[in-house]
Amino acid sequence: MIVDFAPVWSKLERYFSFGAGSSTGPTARRIALVNVLSAFSTCSTLIFLAICVVLGPEQYFSLILALANVSALYFITPLFHRFGSIVGAIYFWATTGIADTVFVLIAGRDLAAHYFLLSGPPIAVMMLGPNRRLLAVPPVAIYIILFLTIEKFAPARTSIFLPDWFATMSLVFCVVVAAMVNFLAAVYAFQRAETAEHALELEHQRSERLLNSLVPAAIASRLKERPKEIISDDLPSVTILFADLVAFTPRAAILPASELVSLLNRVFSEFDRLTEKHGLETIKTIGDAYMVAGGVPVPQSDHATAVADMALEMLVLLRRLSDEIGQELDVRIGIDSGPIVAGVIGSRKPFYDLWGDTVNTAARMESHGIPGQIQVTSRAKDAIGPLYIFEERGLIDVKGKGKMLVHLLKGHRYIKVR
Repeated sequence: MIVDFAPVWSKLERYFSFGAGSSTGPTARRIALVNVLSAFSTCSTLIFLAICVVLGPEQYFSLILALANVSALYFITPLFHRFGSIVGAIYFWATTGIADTVFVLIAGRDLAAHYFLLSGPPIAVMMLGPNRRLLAVPPVAIYIILFLTIEKFAPARTSIFLPDWFATMSLVFCVVVAAMVNFLAAVYAFQRAETAEHALELEHQRSERLLNSLVPAAIASRLKERPKEIISDDLPSVTILFADLVAFTPRAAILPASELVSLLNRVFSEFDRLTEKHGLETIKTIGDAYMVAGGVPVPQSDHATAVADMALEMLVLLRRLSDEIGQELDVRIGIDSGPIVAGVIGSRKPFYDLWGDTVNTAARMESHGIPGQIQVTSRAKDAIGPLYIFEERGLIDVKGKGKMLVHLLKGHRYIKVR
């Protein structure tokens, strides 16, 4: 015969959560803890009541009556949660103190009922919560004083005859239960502390990832070490790359939002991979434009060649993606080398950005460029060096710059292993 305990467990769960209502988090846990302790105390009291009934209801009438009343008082503890989040805890604490004292007065301290008072300090803190630890001081002090008073002045036995085995059983039971409660309180406290520490660590890691996504790692370290410092750097030699997807705006008008975002995310994720591969920094994305810098924020001797290598790989990457998705993807790329100013702006959401003629000129190289080509300035060509193949495009009229001699980066002069 299979016994179905589901209905019983369902009722227990309702009892344990009774009074929590809409409470969540620590408050709900403390209410559930009070209910669990009240259920345990009710069961323990009923066990002693049953033993007294077996031994003789007439002989132990006063003890049976006290046990019956106390078990009822324990059982109704959850009803007091409706009057406040800590009212049930205070009621349970008061009931325990009074009940233990009454048992000692009826049967003597050999019954060891007052040993439950030793569980009072951790239970008080657990039920009231760490934020109310000052409120837990009076009940803890009262429990300690009450225990010492009973141990010193209460009679070992009263006029009620109790078998030695009953007194021994009661002593063992009360000591073991008090020790278990203290043990569980310690486990609960350390578990909550470890959970909180783990949550803080996860939040710290999330904050670290968020900060590193907003600014380069070297800048993030400076922000953490000196949060009030205004971060600004003059960098005399860097290389800037701007890339813009060709005809992406008309495509955005006809593609569903999910497809458009998915496509852009895939392209820029691949660009991010190339940026990391070549030791460069992604500065920002604006719509379908992508900005990369070499030699930022930490000076880098090969910043120009690293950017050149990435630019060449971007063209190869887009050809491969075009074949995979069945849509033509093309890009204009512009590069310039020279000095810039870099710094962090904003406090709530810090943003690392670059300023200067080099940045503006690299952007112009892209906007005045040719789809599928990498257009560079003369100074970028010189910085990249003779190991790369260039094609002179000639003089072009650049907005805000006038006539400029520009070149197209075509590839490596020799097989390059990187």
